[in-house]
Amino acid sequence: MTEEEAESPPAMHLTGRQRMTGAERSLSEQIYSEFRGDRRHREFVLGCLNCGECTTGCPAARFYDFSPREMLQIAQNGDATTLWDAMQEKIWACCQCYTCNMRCRFGNDIAGIISVMRELSVRHGIEATRRTLAPFNRSLTLLMTVGTQVSSDMIQPDFFRDWGPFATGSDQSWGVTPAIMRKAIPIDVLQTTTSSWEVSVQTSLELFRIYEETGVLDMLRGLDPDLTDMLIDIIEERREEFAEARERYRADIDRMQGPVATFSG
Repeated sequence: MTEEEAESPPAMHLTGRQRMTGAERSLSEQIYSEFRGDRRHREFVLGCLNCGECTTGCPAARFYDFSPREMLQIAQNGDATTLWDAMQEKIWACCQCYTCNMRCRFGNDIAGIISVMRELSVRHGIEATRRTLAPFNRSLTLLMTVGTQVSSDMIQPDFFRDWGPFATGSDQSWGVTPAIMRKAIPIDVLQTTTSSWEVSVQTSLELFRIYEETGVLDMLRGLDPDLTDMLIDIIEERREEFAEARERYRADIDRMQGPVATFSG
């Protein structure tokens, strides 16, 4: 390598929103190859009529530069560059509500193909994905350790000031209070403020086993090693807690049964 080559900046390639380094271009082509080769791509992407029904019903499209139709067309006809651009921010605007799927006349699984894009972006540790998901570490920790990140005690007037006095209950003449609002929570949480956080140790261990056997923890480590180490520490604590509880249970059973008498004929 000459001195001029050593001092020159890395090659850049212009994309729709940013410039790509040579390493990013190589990574984008690898991701594109994996994306097109994924069997889910063949199952989820069937065609597009360009009717726009998916986008007109999309709640995210009302507030963000996001279009389910654009995501589908990128999946169907896009190249490595357009896929890379979409994976910088747009794929994270999707609410995963699956409204687009229900409205699609072609039967595409648009939300599903966006999930595949997200999976690839996490697996390859794209820097934009790190930045996008960094503020959600607490929610991700709750989701992966207790299986939920929503509890009915979150329904407080201060959280929903933009809903106005009727929704927040500050106008008591309407009779709307947080207690009444909590009753809108599905019956399986029993309209309480704590039960959705109270997850049994067995349930947590089942979640952890799924993460380990499916490679979720390995994939997450490439994106956020610190968060992964914290989750593994929590896993080990839960396993120790479960082992201690099991030993106490066995001791209680042995104590209740007592010595077994034997009789000879």
